[in-house]
Amino acid sequence: MELFYFLFEDLNHWEIWDERGYTIGFMILLCASFLYNVLFYIVFGRKGMRFSTLGRWFLFGVCNVFTVFITSIAIEGFSVFELATLGDFYYEIWLFAIINACYAFVLYFLLSLAFKRFSIYSKFIPVKF
Repeated sequence: MELFYFLFEDLNHWEIWDERGYTIGFMILLCASFLYNVLFYIVFGRKGMRFSTLGRWFLFGVCNVFTVFITSIAIEGFSVFELATLGDFYYEIWLFAIINACYAFVLYFLLSLAFKRFSIYSKFIPVKF
């Protein structure tokens, strides 16, 4: 997993990230992106035309980014660093959450290319081919 998070040069020397940090962060990223694609294309994409716009697709992508960001901060803070108080500030957790959020939108876009085939009304969102 450390190759996927290659932007993390400061954390490569920490053995705690190899044990739990990268794997949990990647699972958060994968599950949230999968969930938002299922919601947009399969649940709402089959109900009607009001969700079949590029603006709504982008809104779901932004919600995905915020979900991954907040969940990464919360879960990584409690599981990896075992923080019980909010007084301590670890920039590594925030950096990891920001990188994970950036990857969330990229994965959301890539999964959208696969999931759009299962939608009735949103099959041309985000790109038409």
